[in-house]
Amino acid sequence: MPEPPTRPPDPEPDRSPLIDPDRWDELIEGVRPASCLVIIGSSMSKSLREHCAPEDIWQETLAQAWSARKQHQWQGKAAFRAWLFEIARNRIRDAVRRIETEKRGGGRAEQRFVAPASEPASSDLDLQPPDSVTPSRIAMHAERAAAMQRALAALPPEVEPIVRLHLLEEVTMEEVARQLGISVSSAWRRFRRGVELYSKAMSDWSGGSSSSF
Repeated sequence: MPEPPTRPPDPEPDRSPLIDPDRWDELIEGVRPASCLVIIGSSMSKSLREHCAPEDIWQETLAQAWSARKQHQWQGKAAFRAWLFEIARNRIRDAVRRIETEKRGGGRAEQRFVAPASEPASSDLDLQPPDSVTPSRIAMHAERAAAMQRALAALPPEVEPIVRLHLLEEVTMEEVARQLGISVSSAWRRFRRGVELYSKAMSDWSGGSSSSF
């Protein structure tokens, strides 16, 4: 049975790993992109998903984060993940506005953040991260995200939100209990039962691996 995710100690705040491009992919893998795709997908309306996929939002999020990485004050991986989700929410809002503009016939839609690969970068800040937004990498995470969504959907309704909030969204169990109006001890009991079912479903999908991410 998997335990809630743990993280190694973070670097000192004034020694931001974002400054080192060679560490970018390591940092992105550390925020568990498949989980991020599940969360982004749950934040998108059905009509929006008819026009773009969570992977599109994630790709734009990574591109914008890479561009703004030197302006982000490093405060650890949890804060970095929260920063990425803030960017993703903005990208979702931008996508909704683009679609609404197109429906109203208001002229050319807003330009997407991610520039076509054929366009030369104007500066170092415009460069895409080398590996984290490649089609193969995005597709791999999207496939795993789809399996995670299936595993979540198969959970009993009384445990699904607890597993999703605590395991994927990293919400504390105290906050989970508060949101659901139950005791912390009840939340933990439901989590243990739910995560066992979730882990089995993910293990079946991955051919025996018990990793949840």
